Amino acid sequence: MGSLLWLALALAIAGAVLNGLGALWQNTAVRDNQNGKLVSIAALVHLLRNRRWLMGQLAVVVGSALHFGALAFAPVTVIQPIGVLGIAVTTVATAKRDRTQLSVGTWLSLAAIVLGVGGFTSLAASNAQVTRVSDERAVLIAMIVGLLLMVLGLIGSVGHGLVRCLAFAAGGGVVFGFASVVIRLAALSVEHGNPADFPTGSLIGAVLSIPVAVWFIQQAHASGPPDLVVAALTLADPIVAIGIGYVALGEGAKTSTVATVAEGVCFLVAAIGIVILPRTKRSRDKASGNLQAQFSETS
Repeated sequence: MGSLLWLALALAIAGAVLNGLGALWQNTAVRDNQNGKLVSIAALVHLLRNRRWLMGQLAVVVGSALHFGALAFAPVTVIQPIGVLGIAVTTVATAKRDRTQLSVGTWLSLAAIVLGVGGFTSLAASNAQVTRVSDERAVLIAMIVGLLLMVLGLIGSVGHGLVRCLAFAAGGGVVFGFASVVIRLAALSVEHGNPADFPTGSLIGAVLSIPVAVWFIQQAHASGPPDLVVAALTLADPIVAIGIGYVALGEGAKTSTVATVAEGVCFLVAAIGIVILPRTKRSRDKASGNLQAQFSETS
């Protein structure tokens, strides 16, 4: 791999670490005040005075900036999956905060995520190719993203508990996945010296959608634990970005069938790790609660 690709990978990994820590800090601040409730505008204004929430938001902003910066040097299909590593950071940091030990199941889930993401990234780095995208296709992508947001927003609004958490977190992931593609298109336009290809309209749409993503993610934090929020967000994010990258940007045009299947297997391994991870945490919490109950009875 070239030096610029190594730089892109380093930026993406640093961004994933900051996003994982930021999610934990935000989740703690939001659930202290809005546990299980929809976060209103007034509640958001109140969070602006919460030091922990501000620290988490700053970490997410810097982490996202590093992630978007990485897209200037490498394809979407290479950079986007690295964001999934944020779930490992959040899980370990949460265990440190709660002074608990991670179970074998949790470690196996984290290993699946890391190995799956690492394998996918290696394959994507070797096979990804980039082509231009037409204005018509860019508009179609924006419409699909808007429709996904409306559906997920509706599910989150009428749902409760984990359903609300997963829907809103996935909505945030959709926005960031779309924004990543737009940033990549803008970088390619500048790199190739083609100002006519600069995605001005899509870039404006991506910027305007960021506050929507922030609102969605706060709703998710109010309804679920940080690792589940990050899991849903980081799974939806690369699915959207990679799907657009392969279909609309042609990044998978020269990828062989064997490589495509291998990438799919790697991503499936990471996805299984993400799905199992919150379950291992809930099982650990339940076991801990039973031990505490037994201790109380014998005291």
